[in-house]
Amino acid sequence: MIEAIRKRKSIRSYGKKKLSESTQQHIIKVIDEVKVLKSPFGHTITLFFYDSPYVDEGQKIKIGTYGFIKSPKAFIAGKIENSFEGLMDYGFLFEHLILRLTEFGLGTVWLGGTFNRHDFKGLIEKGEIVPAITPVGYASKKASFREGIIRKRISADARIKFSELFFDHDFLHPLSEDHPYASYLNFVRIGPSASNKQPWRIIVENQMFHLYLKRTPKYGLNLRYDIQAIDMGIALRHLTIGLEEDQVPYTIKKLEHREIIEYVYITSILLNSM
Repeated sequence: MIEAIRKRKSIRSYGKKKLSESTQQHIIKVIDEVKVLKSPFGHTITLFFYDSPYVDEGQKIKIGTYGFIKSPKAFIAGKIENSFEGLMDYGFLFEHLILRLTEFGLGTVWLGGTFNRHDFKGLIEKGEIVPAITPVGYASKKASFREGIIRKRISADARIKFSELFFDHDFLHPLSEDHPYASYLNFVRIGPSASNKQPWRIIVENQMFHLYLKRTPKYGLNLRYDIQAIDMGIALRHLTIGLEEDQVPYTIKKLEHREIIEYVYITSILLNSM
């Protein structure tokens, strides 16, 4: 999945090619894989696959994206408990799904605030939410004018400096890009985040990664859920994929950590051996 992390790109414009029956079956297979994947905090994700005309389990849904997505051939949506850790698990699991689809040559894009959540009201129970969805299809050869504007507006390809994201033992000492664990952290750095805010910060302490959230002031206040919790789940999945690729055993564990004014401690990854 490392190569999928490197090549994944948000696709908002889709070509005319329809999804074949075999491709749809592959998508369902990936969905089934994600359903049984262990999440960091133990929450279960429920996923729904909608091919045109967006029908699932006998229920037709009109999925509105306010014009942000052009010619989508299908959608995948999911629901989960609306709590910070539930949303982190959603980010962790849904990004795994997106990377698996990327490996198969399919285009996707995280949609958190640009779809009509009311469309899914019949699917959720009390305390649940559909925090994000993705269209699925083959990328159009030419991006739409609106897609170009969106990418430019959020500086889609820009990344915060390594030295401003990752730190050595405390936030006073930036981590060297020559650090033995730098490659794992770079997988986090190139990950997607809502409006490309990149709110993750990580302290490396011996054989531990401590994940912190640096909130973007006033961002996402109009939403009914913590969108940056999803970003942290994505960061966690990218970091663990790097470790798994090198067969490095690890444990995700929340430690006793003092809060720092600018940063919210989330959890830690402890390496069992190197």
